[in-house]
Amino acid sequence: MEKDPVKTQEQTIAAIEKGLEDIKKGQATKVEVLQLIDERKKLDEAALAAANAEIKTLKSGAEEFKTQATEFASKLQQIRSNNFASLKSPDGSYKGLFANHLEAKAFGLMIMAAASAGSAKLQKSHDDCKKALEDMGTKMKWLNPDGSKTMTGSSQAGGSALVTVEMIPSLIRLFENYGVFEADALPIPMGTGQTLQPKTDTILDLQCPGEGVATTSQNITIALISHLAKTYTALTAYSIELDEDSAIPLGELMAYIFSRSYGYGIDKMAFLGDGTSTYLGTLGIAGKLRAVDATIANIKSLVVGAGNAYGELLLANFTSVVGTLPDMADDGNANWYVHRYFYYTVMVALALAAGGTQYNEVLMSQGARKKLFLGYDVRFTQVMPKTAANNQICALLANLKLGAQLGRRGVLEISQSSEAYFAQRLIAVLAARRLSINIHGVGDTTNAGPICGLITAAS
Repeated sequence: MEKDPVKTQEQTIAAIEKGLEDIKKGQATKVEVLQLIDERKKLDEAALAAANAEIKTLKSGAEEFKTQATEFASKLQQIRSNNFASLKSPDGSYKGLFANHLEAKAFGLMIMAAASAGSAKLQKSHDDCKKALEDMGTKMKWLNPDGSKTMTGSSQAGGSALVTVEMIPSLIRLFENYGVFEADALPIPMGTGQTLQPKTDTILDLQCPGEGVATTSQNITIALISHLAKTYTALTAYSIELDEDSAIPLGELMAYIFSRSYGYGIDKMAFLGDGTSTYLGTLGIAGKLRAVDATIANIKSLVVGAGNAYGELLLANFTSVVGTLPDMADDGNANWYVHRYFYYTVMVALALAAGGTQYNEVLMSQGARKKLFLGYDVRFTQVMPKTAANNQICALLANLKLGAQLGRRGVLEISQSSEAYFAQRLIAVLAARRLSINIHGVGDTTNAGPICGLITAAS
């Protein structure tokens, strides 16, 4: 039996997708696919139990980093050894992460230039990278041109480089591709370290005072949404033995690693944050919803499920969430936000059992990029829960454009250390972004907000 729970869950999703396609082809029935879902869930639970039984002492952070750095170097070597074939389509055109191969090369050169700044033994590499960038017509922007390493309030570290203007659109696109929250939340450009955004939910009552009678004045309540930028960093490393020809694969790998890391990290904080150190002090959607009231039944934006186990959830619970979403939030930007495994083992199972519109909707969306459930697009974010627990917000139906904001201050910063992993001949590269996450649309104990959800029962 496979003991890797991640692999078994991926196999479960693949099996369910195939079963749904078989229904469409007339090669399987709803009952057979429902039985398949039950059988696969049992296998997944067994694999998870087996994996937990074999968990031993975790590796230290240094050992884990060394392993990751070695894997990174190996992947980089693979791309170089096949002459960048993985970045090319059959006709030889570029198909990497950036808009074109020149952007990828510029990003890689900028990282190498920043990583070799201020180091006497890497001065030649630094000069070569700078010259290559200048020859391409790209000029790096330095946080501190004199190369000093003083800490400041506006940057993570002096002497590091900022992403050039030409690369900003491509990197933002990458962050949004890998981060559901960054793609869907309302982006707020921050001109200073703290930005205030006005918000009002006031609706004026119309009056018909009659001839000669004064109209009664009504107050407009305006709240302020505060954004205070925090610096979020990510650390990786690459081999010191790189030349200019390595710029394209280095740029691709660094962009991929940083964008996925920030995408996952921001999603984790924004969707699950409870204000603790686990979420870097961020109060995200789950934390804000739970903070409305100690009694979950009093939180108007939450629907309490029929039980504490996923198998006890009813289709009626999900339709209640749809009914809870305010009409003003239903403007085409509302989506379901769930874990992919939860969608296939819970939502799909309920749709198949119900038949009718829900059944047809699930079948029609198979093979399409977007999945559907109860008339709304389903957005997969792998930070959402996939294993049941008491009082767990397991599914969200939200309009993040109306209920959440992501403040952005400045652009990606790149700084380095050639000493941190000297023995491994690695250059440590530190990425930094200044961001602010603000969840403001969770409603209260009287009215639901544009962010609604389904929470399992307490027991």
